[in-house]
Amino acid sequence: LANCHSLSSIPPFDTSNVVSMGYTFGACWNVSSIPFFDTHNVSSMAETFFSCTSLSSVPLFDTSNVTNMGRMFEYCKNLTSIPPFDTTNVNNVNNTFHDCKNVVSGASAMYKQLSTKANPPSAHYATFSSCGIDTQQGLAELNKIPTAWGGLSGTNYSNTGNNTNTGN
Repeated sequence: LANCHSLSSIPPFDTSNVVSMGYTFGACWNVSSIPFFDTHNVSSMAETFFSCTSLSSVPLFDTSNVTNMGRMFEYCKNLTSIPPFDTTNVNNVNNTFHDCKNVVSGASAMYKQLSTKANPPSAHYATFSSCGIDTQQGLAELNKIPTAWGGLSGTNYSNTGNNTNTGN
């Protein structure tokens, strides 16, 4: 949606034939929630909610045909949870949850789902970088995710200021 900076809500509309939702709601800064959309035909959700800084929740979309989730929620700093999206066909999750600083749940489950599937995404740079870092629960999840995926596993990071890096 072009020039959606001042939009505070997204009205429902028919997306049943949409194949790419790339940057559809990018930079809709004031939108705090998104209605459910029919996304069963969508193959790309890259940057769909990029920089929606007020977004705090999203419904569980049908992502069974999605191959690209790159930067999908990057900079959604008020997002509080990551739904268990179907990532069966996803091969790009670069920066997907980067800087979603207030996530309290779902990051470690999403990492486990992505990393243990038959063909894990080859593009996973900074997928969870700074995801949940401003919450104790989110930080605990981030510490379970390897640094190769943007996590903090092996770094002994805490947001109390007493950080020690083990070099892993």
